[in-house]
Amino acid sequence: MPLSLAPTSHRPNPLDRPSEEPRYGLREKAKASLCGIYKYTGAMGAQERIAHWAGRRAIAVLLFHRVTDEIPADGITIGTEWFRRMCGMLRRRFHIVPLGEALQLLDTPAEMPRRTVAITFDDCYRDNLHAAQILADHGLPACFFVPTAFVGTNHVFEWDRHLKPMPNMDWDDVRAMVRLGHEIGSHTVNHADMGLLDPAEAGRELRESKQTLETRLDRPVRFFAYPYGGRGNFQVDYLPLIQAAGYEACFSAYGGFVRPGMQGQVLPREAVPYFRTLVNLELHLSGCLDWMYALKRHFGLQPSVG
Repeated sequence: MPLSLAPTSHRPNPLDRPSEEPRYGLREKAKASLCGIYKYTGAMGAQERIAHWAGRRAIAVLLFHRVTDEIPADGITIGTEWFRRMCGMLRRRFHIVPLGEALQLLDTPAEMPRRTVAITFDDCYRDNLHAAQILADHGLPACFFVPTAFVGTNHVFEWDRHLKPMPNMDWDDVRAMVRLGHEIGSHTVNHADMGLLDPAEAGRELRESKQTLETRLDRPVRFFAYPYGGRGNFQVDYLPLIQAAGYEACFSAYGGFVRPGMQGQVLPREAVPYFRTLVNLELHLSGCLDWMYALKRHFGLQPSVG
């Protein structure tokens, strides 16, 4: 099936990469309180049961970049303790599956369990290895998308230049994640903005990153995630190059759920650092806030995340 773009999400591109720690003021506290009321009065469970009975199925693919206490939280960074608590919540209240299994469920939506979630990471920060261990401790599988040219180097992303040095993983770290039971995917060779490359350069980034990973890890690489991941960071005309390189699926970084019928499309992911509380994250991933997003769209309001 030829690849195409998934429908435009109602949610903003998560990779605006804010550099300041989010502020948790009265608005966030009020929202957390309302989310708690919605959950503990039983309204959330009732809404989920009705949606499942009506045949509305969806999978959330989560997107992370950094899990560290070395720098303040921002649009791509969350703290270790928050991540650990989130893993506990996901294990207790969601059905976490490997990325490949999540995609297989799209072909059999009637068999899709409620609250199905897959977990992904981008960019090969070395703190990902510690995150991989926390995930493994909770029995949660993940897929880590790696830009191969940066593994084992001191490369610093432009948006990190104001921060203390954030080391990258080396190949031993990547292999250690595989031994923990996680999957590795391609994020191009040079974290390239595919929307700016000509077809030959784009094809080379896709092929060489896959070849390097498969040689280094001695296992097939099935999935690709676009660097930057916004709708302007890839060209529709280049989508056949992904299939030609041998990938089974590809992912963006703009928000939205993966739904039956989206096979063969560029699939959305949800950036978790934008959620202020675990109960807000739980309500969102369960689909129980869709009515609120629809109401905001109806009145022309920009939906906020978390």
